[in-house]
Amino acid sequence: MELPPIVDFDPSEDIVFPRSVTPRLASGPFMAEIRRHPVNSGKVVMWHLGNNGWILKDDQGTLTAIDPYLTDFCASQRTGERRPKSRILPVFIEPEDFDVDVVVITHSHCDHCDPWTLERLRCRSSASFLAPWQAMKVIAECGVPRENQHLMHPLQTAIVRGIEVTGAFAEPTDFSDLNHMGFVFRFHGDRVYYNSGDTAKTELSAHVRSMKPEWMSICINGGYHNLSHWEAAEICALIQPKIVLPAHYDTMPHNLQPPHMFRKSLFEKARDVAYLRLEYFQAYEF
Repeated sequence: MELPPIVDFDPSEDIVFPRSVTPRLASGPFMAEIRRHPVNSGKVVMWHLGNNGWILKDDQGTLTAIDPYLTDFCASQRTGERRPKSRILPVFIEPEDFDVDVVVITHSHCDHCDPWTLERLRCRSSASFLAPWQAMKVIAECGVPRENQHLMHPLQTAIVRGIEVTGAFAEPTDFSDLNHMGFVFRFHGDRVYYNSGDTAKTELSAHVRSMKPEWMSICINGGYHNLSHWEAAEICALIQPKIVLPAHYDTMPHNLQPPHMFRKSLFEKARDVAYLRLEYFQAYEF
């Protein structure tokens, strides 16, 4: 990917936030489009599902999902009834249509490890699931076969479907889950991507720099002890990727952060790192 321009403000980016999002495709057709999408040799294609939800596709056709939050479970449990804290971003792919090869869960909070998503996943019995212990308990309770469960720890590496996945340290944001993790992915062609998961600020995040991620995504919402946009920029300065994608800013009304503020912080704290916000339903090749 050509590096985006490094600027502190882009007038074409939405500054009135959040904006209304109308899905370009229905659930099934969008999943089918992702399955069909070609990937050039040595490249990785990526889609953003909102929150810390991502799908990555390598040049072998393997689909890896991170933290798919595909319901409104955190607000309405399994009732489907709208609540004051119900998600404002639509669900792009229903669990029954969600068909990937690898699912990586960073921690057990319900907007990352959603039982109503996991128990309904189309790929629940076929995909490989990687997660730290508290999240893996939820995964097991949702009916994922034992042979498909891969318990992960920081600095542990697992090779799953040809992808090298290494656990990274994350600072827990509260006492409800003390097993937060980030993950570093090394895809075919030696393409390296890092996902921070949820984390409070810690200079221990700098250990990821030795793994040389080309691009990364990082939480910027600042609520519930997550990194603020300013702190996220400071972590980017420690890790030094080429490109960073903002995450965890768009889904729940009580936990939002205008992403252009992260762009400005990045310009001040890590000016050699390019900012890129992924548009929904759009494929990006890295």
